[in-house]
Amino acid sequence: MKSYPSIFNDCLSPVTPGPSSSNTAGPYRLGAMASDLLVGKPVHLHGEMSKKGGYFATFYGMHSDKAFLLGIMKKDLRSYNFNNIYADADAHGLSYTYEFSDNVPNRPSESAWLTLSSEVGDTIFVKTASLGGGEIYIDELDGIKTYIDGKYFYLLVRVAANFLPSIKNMLPGTYSVADSSSGESLITVRSSTPIDTDLVSKVRTANGVLYVRSVNPVYDIIPLDNPEMPFNTAKEMFSYAAEKRISLWQAALDYEQAISGLSSKELMDIAESLWDLSIHSAQEGYKVTSFEGNTKPHAAQAKSRYEKGPIITLGIADKASADALAIMEYAAAHGVIVCMPTGGSSGIPVPSIRYAAEALGKTKEDCLKALLVAGIIGIIYYPTHYHGAWGCQAEIGVAISMAAGALAFLLTDDLDVIERAAVLGAQSVLGQICDPIGGCSQVPCFIRNMTAVPTAVICANAALSGCETLTSLDEMSETILRVGLNLKKHGINDLGICYCRMQQDMETEVRKQ
Repeated sequence: MKSYPSIFNDCLSPVTPGPSSSNTAGPYRLGAMASDLLVGKPVHLHGEMSKKGGYFATFYGMHSDKAFLLGIMKKDLRSYNFNNIYADADAHGLSYTYEFSDNVPNRPSESAWLTLSSEVGDTIFVKTASLGGGEIYIDELDGIKTYIDGKYFYLLVRVAANFLPSIKNMLPGTYSVADSSSGESLITVRSSTPIDTDLVSKVRTANGVLYVRSVNPVYDIIPLDNPEMPFNTAKEMFSYAAEKRISLWQAALDYEQAISGLSSKELMDIAESLWDLSIHSAQEGYKVTSFEGNTKPHAAQAKSRYEKGPIITLGIADKASADALAIMEYAAAHGVIVCMPTGGSSGIPVPSIRYAAEALGKTKEDCLKALLVAGIIGIIYYPTHYHGAWGCQAEIGVAISMAAGALAFLLTDDLDVIERAAVLGAQSVLGQICDPIGGCSQVPCFIRNMTAVPTAVICANAALSGCETLTSLDEMSETILRVGLNLKKHGINDLGICYCRMQQDMETEVRKQ
């Protein structure tokens, strides 16, 4: 059964405490899924990651260690105080160990092997990956291949191979089967609706069944089975809008309706909630006085500077870039943000749209439509999963592309102008590497969010002025992937160029002790 990316699941998402979608929301989701698979209360977690992977430099700086525990304990991601997690884990009776080794592959960059044990003696072993933008999967359970992406309801049935045919006959819907060398098979059932409890009970007691485990969705929108999509590529999207004679925001709404089955009003309500939360994050960001990491808060100073001067003005970018910094600093303080499309680029789309719309005399409804345009442009880049492993071009670059297209939409309904604005946005930082110093998403992430705002404005204006791109939006998405592969091939983006080797230093200190 084919899957399609969702605007509100995969691009204007996740809603999470900062600082990172792949390092915070991703591990949280994986921890929650692992906890679902386990029978009994979790009492010990062992996590193993690659010494050559992305976690090695960012695991503690971006608080992945805390996020795994938070998910396993099933705390509310959006309201929980991250600073309490170690004390709460101890009080909960949950112990934990983390190690970095050469056993775990470094591709995907943020791979983790988790062993989770319960108070009743149950133990599971899962191989996991956080792909970027909160996207995750489990691809092995207790030594047998599977695929669990957290977007559906899953039933996992481990069965003796000679009983496999009879068990398969009991199962409805879509499922896959993987075999082990020990004569056992794992059936993975995927469903858009909760799996019938009576069926689960029957399967659990059937001959040959070794165990039955289940996983609940960790995403807000559960995609429909086999949806009829209006388009899949940028070329198809622009053709669809042109043929229907509709604006691009309406095409985005049609796309999301096809995936989710939700009404236009329900989807617009989601867009409004994300918009309001992003503005709230900026407002709260100006109040931040401290956060963990290697920098200090400066958003309030930036705001004061554009209000009182002296400053070299950039028009709407003065306010918008200060808001971008405020959102990023709020994320650094574990404030709840909307990743667009990642935590590391969450400060770009909404401030850009907000102050451009204000200058143009547009309404909030216009802003929400522009946000949908940004979201559907971001979907075209979904193959990157917006992950820093492809370079910061897949985070900041995609966010600039989204914002530039949205700003162009505020100026015109001309689909060609919107596409060129989006492409110019991505071209402006093509090849940019991901290199957070000290493993924290602060330097240079903060300044990149700020400079992205005027870049998006310039790209929208340039497109309206007729500037050529010589490439399509589809080709731009492919180009980012191709450049990202070369960054990996030549080791330019592996652990960045500016990393301070925080994990290596920590391990050295541990050995000394």
